[in-house]
Amino acid sequence: MRNAEARTCQSCKNQFVIELDDFGFYEVMKVPPPTWCPECRMVRRLAWCGYRTLYKRKCDFTGEEVISVYHPSSPHKVYRQDVWWSDKWDPKSFGRDYDFSRSFFEQYRDLFREVPLPALHTEYATLVNSEYCNAAAELKNCYLCFKADYSENSAYTNTMTHLRDCVDVSFTNKSELCYEGLTLNDCYRVFYSEDCDHSHDIYFSKDLMGCSYCIGCVNLRNKSYYLFNQPSTKEEFEKTIRDLDLGSRKSVGSLRKRVGNDFLKYPRKAFHGWKNTDVSGDYIFKSKNVHDSYMMGNAENVRYSQLLKAGPSANSYDHTMFGLRSEWIYECPWVGLDVRMLKFSIWNYGAHDLEYCFGCHGSGNMFGCVGVRNSEYCVFNKQYSKEEYRDLVSRIREQMTKVLYRDSLGREYRYGEWLPGEFSPWPYNETMGDEFARKSKEEAIRAGFLWRDLDRRDYQGATIDVPDHVKDVTDDILKGILKCSECGKNYQVIKMELDFYRRMSIPIPIRCPFCRDRARIRRLNPIAIYDRKCAKCGKEIKTSYVPDWPETVYCESCYNSEVA
Repeated sequence: MRNAEARTCQSCKNQFVIELDDFGFYEVMKVPPPTWCPECRMVRRLAWCGYRTLYKRKCDFTGEEVISVYHPSSPHKVYRQDVWWSDKWDPKSFGRDYDFSRSFFEQYRDLFREVPLPALHTEYATLVNSEYCNAAAELKNCYLCFKADYSENSAYTNTMTHLRDCVDVSFTNKSELCYEGLTLNDCYRVFYSEDCDHSHDIYFSKDLMGCSYCIGCVNLRNKSYYLFNQPSTKEEFEKTIRDLDLGSRKSVGSLRKRVGNDFLKYPRKAFHGWKNTDVSGDYIFKSKNVHDSYMMGNAENVRYSQLLKAGPSANSYDHTMFGLRSEWIYECPWVGLDVRMLKFSIWNYGAHDLEYCFGCHGSGNMFGCVGVRNSEYCVFNKQYSKEEYRDLVSRIREQMTKVLYRDSLGREYRYGEWLPGEFSPWPYNETMGDEFARKSKEEAIRAGFLWRDLDRRDYQGATIDVPDHVKDVTDDILKGILKCSECGKNYQVIKMELDFYRRMSIPIPIRCPFCRDRARIRRLNPIAIYDRKCAKCGKEIKTSYVPDWPETVYCESCYNSEVA
């Protein structure tokens, strides 16, 4: 029987362990063991998830101006979405023979830059008045919503589903009339809060379940009318709301600072999650045998994976983003929605048995293809018979172990490696890497990733002052250009947004939507696990709370005995 083995990561040079169960998974998937450690593999996949930064550029088919996630200077061709999904062009017309004298990765890079990509990655026919959204489907009247489904009348959201009339929320499901929320589920009228479930009329609170009419509360279960963790009456609650004057930016800032300090007095559970069996990582819900993973739901037999929030997902390693009825996935970012047996592939759904494929929706038995949909038995976008395909793929895999690709840092790529970061169509600072594994420009370049400097044309002076209180804001703000107090970039306020602020008595934000989104993501615990001791019983625990953070962290048993 094979034993666990320590290996040295060829990227960071740190040691990592491949365990017995890991070897078993690799054997089932018929792939060699990885040569990069789990963290470096994750970062490499994150660098291929560019969905958040939008540009205007020309469609290479029609010549019209389109909104796209691909910068005008990108070497990739871009087609308007309705064209890309149509039969007006044939991805197989770009098919080519495999050259056994050259590295697979070098040839794939050439094909990838030749085959047109869609301007955005959405189910565009299901979007109504939601042109400025991406990684999205089934939206109506939404603006700058990303990784978004089944929502309407919402703006500035990231990773959400089934929302209505929400602004500035992230990682949130089934909620309505919420603002500045993070990790909310089934909530109504929740503001400036996080980790709340089945709750309504909540302000400046954290970790509430089944609660209502709470201000500045933490760790409550099934409570109503609480002020700063103390019981109150309905009349006291309503008076406090009036006295706090939450339409004032100054008042909101003071209260956020106060509750932030107050929350440190209360214990935190080592792990975000419930209804799990044998799991490790963080933000894991209703899952079984899931390890070293982050933000998972309804998952089973999964390891080294992240951001498969809805599920179900099963029998997968190194799977980042999407999921939703996926199984037997290895080293893939951004795949899901009825996918099976995918390896080293990105942005595929309704597909099976793909390797090194991009955007091959509805396809099966493909190797090294780009944009070939509803087809089978293709290599480098060229059609083969079933027998020809199997023979050719077998020979290519063998050749990939002998004719290697070396990236700019000298790292070797052979069969079993995910694509090099330098091949990504997005610079690192426009990908999920910037959200969950932030690097400076120098760090990103040293790690072999691309970078794009900011366009200084987006940084002019503001043309209008933003009042402190929303009651003093006139419609003139809709014509003005604002300047972000954090990054200096310009942004605007749209009518739907202004109407929401007035209705909910919320001050106009003085940071741009991008900085607000990043600030919410920074409130999440990191994708990392540390050793700590329970602050109550002294038991050794694994947690994503960094050891030198000021939070008081309890094991699950101690937390439940005190809070639940």
